[in-house]
This record gives sequence, structure tokens and C-alpha cells, in this order.
Amino acid sequence: MKIKCNICNKTMNLSQNLTNKQLKVLQFIKNFKKKNNNIPTIRDIVKGLNYKSNSIVSFHIEALVDKQYLAKVPHKNRSIVILKDIPCE
Repeated sequence: MKIKCNICNKTMNLSQNLTNKQLKVLQFIKNFKKKNNNIPTIRDIVKGLNYKSNSIVSFHIEALVDKQYLAKVPHKNRSIVILKDIPCE
């Protein structure tokens, strides 16, 4: 899958093991943080990506946590922490 880097404006192949939906969730979180200076809630992501349930977003976030793109702080609202960016080639 080819994506355009927001940092260097280069088009690159995504060599990580992210699915398209995981990539969309990760990009939405990054864009939301950049625009609003705050991490989105699950509901913000559901609304922004036109999903129908919170559980599918939670599933993708957990997958991104497992792949070490995100981390979650326990017992805190807006607890998502971005650990790594999509790397440029």
C-alpha cells in the first residue's frame, strides 16, 4: 500500500504489518491530535471514520497497541499515546 508522508511529503510503501483499517485509525488519531491538540475519544474516532460501533474502533486500537504504534494509560480518559510514526523509506 502506498501512502503519503505528512512530514516529508514523500510517497512510500507501507512495509509494516498494518491493515488498511488500522492505518486509517492511526492516521485519524494523528490528524485529530495535530488539529485539536488533544487525543480523540473512541466516539470521536467512530464519528470521524463513519463506523457504527465503538467496539470495532477499540479492536483496531488494541491491535495498534499490540503492534506498538500506540499505548494506553490505564484509568484515564483520552489515554491513547502515540509511540511511533509511520516510517518513511
